Amino acid sequence: MADTAILDGRRKRSVASRDRIINAVIALVDEDQGIPGAEAIAARAGVGLRSVFRHFGDMDGLYVAVIDRIGRRYTHLTRPYEATSWQGQVREALDRRMEMFETVLPYRRAADMHRQRSPLLNHGLDALTMMFRARLEGIVPSAERADALWFEQLDLWLSLEAYGRLRDRQRLSHANAVAVIDAAVSALIAAKR
Repeated sequence: MADTAILDGRRKRSVASRDRIINAVIALVDEDQGIPGAEAIAARAGVGLRSVFRHFGDMDGLYVAVIDRIGRRYTHLTRPYEATSWQGQVREALDRRMEMFETVLPYRRAADMHRQRSPLLNHGLDALTMMFRARLEGIVPSAERADALWFEQLDLWLSLEAYGRLRDRQRLSHANAVAVIDAAVSALIAAKR
């Protein structure tokens, strides 16, 4: 019985330590510090440097855990669309993406700084792009998707890359970036009516 209590206590401490490490990465990225090094993560989490690697193996293992935790923040955005027309569903997709993009932008910035060193980050960003495209393909009827030039423009305007450029390179506020994307998407939808 005493051995079980000791194991349960260790397990709880291990889970708590793991959570503190993940939360430390998220907090540091939220502060727009890029993807921090293991030393900064350990210091923020209040754990030893070895603990970071004992729990995750390497930094890519930690990135996977962080991506998983962040992804859970946005599961409500994958609910079925309420609009019955594809045009209305595209508008809902626009609203949901803009809500997500503003909060996920610091993570994309951080990932961009480390993409060359981490194939896993590249894979994660590619998977996100493919997921968004697949959702869009599920909304837009095949007759409209057959116009490849039109569909590529729609996919581009609804991308994190377009939003990121408007925010980071053109220095637009969130509201102004959304207005630019909304105008472009509205024009594309209107072209198909």
